Order: sequence, then structure tokens, then C-alpha cells
Amino acid sequence: MKNCHVMPPPTSASCNSRCTYCFKAQPCPNGMDIDDVTLQLFIRQQIDTQETGDVIFTWQGNEPTLDRFNFFKRVIELQQQFAQGKNIINTLLIDGILLDDSWCELFKKNQFLISIAVDDDISLQDSVCKTTSGKPLYHLIEEAVRLLQKHDLEFSTRTVINAMNSQNPLRLYHYLKNLGSRHMQFIPLLEPLTQGGVDARSLTPAALGTFLKTLFYSWVRLDIGTIKIPIFEHAFAAWCGLPAPTCAFALFGDSVFASKINDDLYECDCLVNPKTLLSNNHQPVITTMLKSTENQIIEQNKPLLVAECMSCKVKFACHGGCPKDRVVLSERGIPELNYYCESYQVFFTYIEPYMLMMKALWEQNYAPSDIRQYLS
Repeated sequence: MKNCHVMPPPTSASCNSRCTYCFKAQPCPNGMDIDDVTLQLFIRQQIDTQETGDVIFTWQGNEPTLDRFNFFKRVIELQQQFAQGKNIINTLLIDGILLDDSWCELFKKNQFLISIAVDDDISLQDSVCKTTSGKPLYHLIEEAVRLLQKHDLEFSTRTVINAMNSQNPLRLYHYLKNLGSRHMQFIPLLEPLTQGGVDARSLTPAALGTFLKTLFYSWVRLDIGTIKIPIFEHAFAAWCGLPAPTCAFALFGDSVFASKINDDLYECDCLVNPKTLLSNNHQPVITTMLKSTENQIIEQNKPLLVAECMSCKVKFACHGGCPKDRVVLSERGIPELNYYCESYQVFFTYIEPYMLMMKALWEQNYAPSDIRQYLS
């Protein structure tokens, strides 16, 4: 397999935050309680499956505590032992509450890429995310960012967009800019209810469309080329016929697997449930991967596009969106349409003139960011 990105789900059931929602699957209850033999097997298998020079480990839910510090020291030691000359890249998603100098020194020495979860701005943070003791998170997150900057560590931000913070897209955007984020990922919150419908905190399709258009209008005039926003980068790739950098909008997943360290393998880190289990500890991860051609597992498991998608003019950019969001009834009466279908139709249609200009610049060997000089 040329390239495969294995993403372990949250490796601890404990968390320092008490958000009223979480965009990830439920953490593995015994994630950190693994023996050294299992950890060695996981790391060696991940490195062995890669035919490219870079091997990416994405860790999440690992807040900076002493046991995790020792865990990552061992991870680094094993990665160096099994590296085979390959470049090891570790990315880590945290809220940063317990971050300190020793952690930052570890990150800096081993070139970790840090992603900070920031789910609102100061004026709204109190109502959605607090520490386990009930204190608001925003000031602790800002302290963590200052600590990262002190150690010259680059960081990205990951923000869940909900019914509340979506009402102030530019305030949120400028807050993240002032925080120092130059790579912003925005994730729409969708919480379907078992009895039907969605939770009131979920982002509505109309709100997502407005949020993305508002954000794009400001970004393309002020920050294109300096701030990275994955969905905007994906749009440019789609119009230029380039491989999709975002798995949610890919024709099928870009070999992004989710794996428990006990060798359970799922097709996506957002779909960690029995229906998406591809292998378990009776069939090691490496065996499952090596028996597959590139992307074969994902291609076989990602739902096919329905008739409504096939006739959609933005299908080339959307490809049905993330399977986890396909909860709306189609013409066949089956929940297989993306909840945010309306959002993506509106957004991709809105940005088409900009994308065509950027594509023309790119084809003439100019930077797509040069579009700014043509916009008033």
C-alpha cells in the first residue's frame, strides 16, 4: 500500500473538558491501558504498511498528564526503533488545559504538529465548554497557545460549528486569527436523535451555508495564501481536477483508517462503531491493509451516491459528503442523503466564479492567492 493514514480513536475515556457535545466518537474505555507488546505491534505495523517516505500518526484525546507523557516518550522511542529510515510525523489533538514547558519541549524536540480544540470565542465559550471543575475553558486555551508560541511551536485549531457560534462567523474567525491560528478546521455539529430529527444544538443546513459563504468572502479578500481552511483548499483542488485533500468530499476515502491500538480497524475515525468494523484483534491491522489494493477497503464501504447526487451540478466537489452526515431520506425513502446537501450546493455554487479565476491564475503559473488584487 503506497499511503495509508491510520488514526487511533481517543485513547482515554477521561477528559479534562466537559463540553456539552463532542464531534468525535466515544473514547475507548481502556485506551491507555495497553501493554508494551501491543504498542510495539501497532507502531511497527503502521510503519511497515507505508511505501512512502512519510508515516503519519494522528493522536487524539491525549491530554498532557504524567502517564501520557511517559506514554509518548515510549511511543517516540518505538517509532525511532522501527522507523526504517522513514520520516515519522506525529499530530496531536488536545484542548491544552494541562500543557506545560516539559510537554512543549517534548513536542518541539520531536516535531509534533499540535491541533488545539477551540469551540468558541470568549463571549460564548462559557456556555458550551468547561473544565471538569466547571470553570470556563477559554482562558486556559489562550494560556496554552501562548505556551506553544513561547516554544516556537506551530499549531492549528479545530472548531465545532453549532447552532450558536455559527451566528457570528466573522467574530469567531477573527478570534481564531488573533489567537494565532493559521490553519483552521471547521466541523459542523450534527447530532441525530433516535426518535428522529436532530438535537437543537446541531448546525442547520441554512446556517452552514451562510457560515461558509461569509467566511469565504472575508478569507479570499484578506487571508488567502496565509490562512489555510481545508474546505476552501478542497474546493480549489476539485475545480482543478486535483486529488481531494479532504476525505469527507473524496470520491471515496483517502485511506484514512481509525484503529484501536488493540488492532480493531474501522473505516473512519468519525464512524467508530460495529457497522464500520473492518477487522479486529483476530485479524491484525497490517494483514487487512496488505490484502487490499489502495483505497479498496474504503471504496467498498463508503455508500454509493444516490440518484439525487448523480444529477447534482456540484457532485464533482461534494461526492455526497461525509457518510456520517447522510441521515436524510432520499426519494427511495432511505436515510442516505447528506443533511448538509443544501449547504454544499449553495456554497460551492457561490464560490464557483472565484474558483474559476483561481484556476486560471494557477494554469498561468501565478499563485491562486493573486486573486486578491482583482477583488474590490
